[in-house]
Amino acid sequence: MSSSKYWDRWWERRANRRRVLLSGGTAAVGAAGFALVGCGGDDDDNGNGNGNGGSTNGGTNTTPQGGTDPQTGDTPQPSGTYTFIGGPIGGNLDIHRTNTPLESAGLWHWIGNFLMRFNVENYEPEPDLAAAPPEITDDGLTVTFKLNPAAKWQDRAPVSGRNVTAEDVKWTFDRIRNPDTGSPRGGNYANVESIDAIDEETVQFKLKSPQADLLRAMSDQYDLIIPKEIAERGRDAIQGIEDCIGSGAYEVTSYTAGQSMEVKKRADGYWKPNTAWWDGARWTHQVDNQQKSNALKTGQVLATDLPADLVREYRDNKDFQILFAPNPTRECLLLNHEKEPYNDPRVRQAIWRAVNRELVYENVFAGGGIPSGPMSPAAANWVLPDDELGKLPGFRSRDEDLKEAKELLAAAGHADGFEDVMMTATAFLTNLLADQLVPALAEVGIRMTLENVGTDFNVMLKREVEGSYNAAATLFLSGPYPDAQLFIYHHSDFPATGSRNYGRYGNPQMDEMLVKQRTLLNQAEREALIDDIQVELINNPGPIWVGSRIQYYVLSSKLQNTNPHPFLAGYDEAESVWLKS
Repeated sequence: MSSSKYWDRWWERRANRRRVLLSGGTAAVGAAGFALVGCGGDDDDNGNGNGNGGSTNGGTNTTPQGGTDPQTGDTPQPSGTYTFIGGPIGGNLDIHRTNTPLESAGLWHWIGNFLMRFNVENYEPEPDLAAAPPEITDDGLTVTFKLNPAAKWQDRAPVSGRNVTAEDVKWTFDRIRNPDTGSPRGGNYANVESIDAIDEETVQFKLKSPQADLLRAMSDQYDLIIPKEIAERGRDAIQGIEDCIGSGAYEVTSYTAGQSMEVKKRADGYWKPNTAWWDGARWTHQVDNQQKSNALKTGQVLATDLPADLVREYRDNKDFQILFAPNPTRECLLLNHEKEPYNDPRVRQAIWRAVNRELVYENVFAGGGIPSGPMSPAAANWVLPDDELGKLPGFRSRDEDLKEAKELLAAAGHADGFEDVMMTATAFLTNLLADQLVPALAEVGIRMTLENVGTDFNVMLKREVEGSYNAAATLFLSGPYPDAQLFIYHHSDFPATGSRNYGRYGNPQMDEMLVKQRTLLNQAEREALIDDIQVELINNPGPIWVGSRIQYYVLSSKLQNTNPHPFLAGYDEAESVWLKS
């Protein structure tokens, strides 16, 4: 599917977000309703989508054994080495603790599997290691999965090619949800009462209350299943490539932070037949966009990600294809509410108004981005419609927002503004985001000095988690569904429930709304509450959300079965994309 057709579908989804999206109507109650919310597809939306955080993407494995490519009609063929240039390649290999996409949607999505994963045709969960969608009983409080009996770990110690078991699944999710692990995704599972391995192929989740986004959370970018023998080591279980053991089609051969990483096809064969056409893959660290473009043009690599201005150079070049989609990554000015003056809601309200979102996407992303509130525009079924957003602070006229910002600062005792330090990093363009935030805040008298912590984004993430900052120009990688973008960033119980509430935002009324929305199995009722939550977080903000960039990829035209989608994934290219000679 072309990217232009993708945009047609994306705008249609936004325009029609009030319609019932899931099969079965709006009267979804009890176990049956939970099953629809968790597993149902968009019956009238059958296109594909993309938006990988560092690689070219294809659709799900829809090629039948011995069949043809669903897009071209050609027969897929064994291919050589998939090559991508981009970055950064960070310094944390732990899939449950990292926050950089090349290690996750690149390396780990090639070597591992999820229990459930996003289907690139309808953006809803589909089985991966699970043999089928789960059985949901007890009014949505018991969720039982059967595992695919064919699934096997790579033939490496300590698992040596054994079957993936329910114990592996249990240990994986117990590790993710354990606050001591420090997983940014841990709060997605605060509602899980217990996880039990019933037998070798059956794992059962007991919930405290129904959770509409549970399967979407399991499908998110980082929650891959790892062996029990690794998971039981605890917080520091994954230190080097010897600890990166998966059930996927490939295995790690090398990794050097800030340089490169490689995988090769597993020698014992992949348990999913007629997939994985590559001999291996190599990702090369490079953050200079012109050098990335040069490497692509000279044939050194097959794919890269580029900003909108450089992508224009490829528009009429038949040797390349362009994929693009709104990205669930969100630019953000993070404020530490435990530090003055950010503990005053009036100061946060003023800063929300002072940020010039339009200029961020014009000057940093060459127009390739969309200003937004607490939900990314990638979540087309949930984000506030443009006409509603345009009536709210931060999205009205610039003069009106600046006038109110100055009044709020004066009411908070800062009529002349104040001075502070803004942390950032030279990674994912967050330093350029900071360069736009500083003059915007200066318009209302807030004078920021920048502190750049370097090129490894995980350094900044560590300080955010610790609370050792005042303000930070940052970004957050989030799945395109409400719990990923709202719940774990705004619930006050940090880190157990609000596992990404690094600003220590606290609002009891918001906590109640966040907990309630995740239990609603009626789609229309949940949409209405999600709208109310977004409006409240704009009027009384915690993090200062800026918007979402559009992710562009330029690929060799020889790559087959590639598609854009608005979430971060690399498993589709690992299993479905191939190179036409």
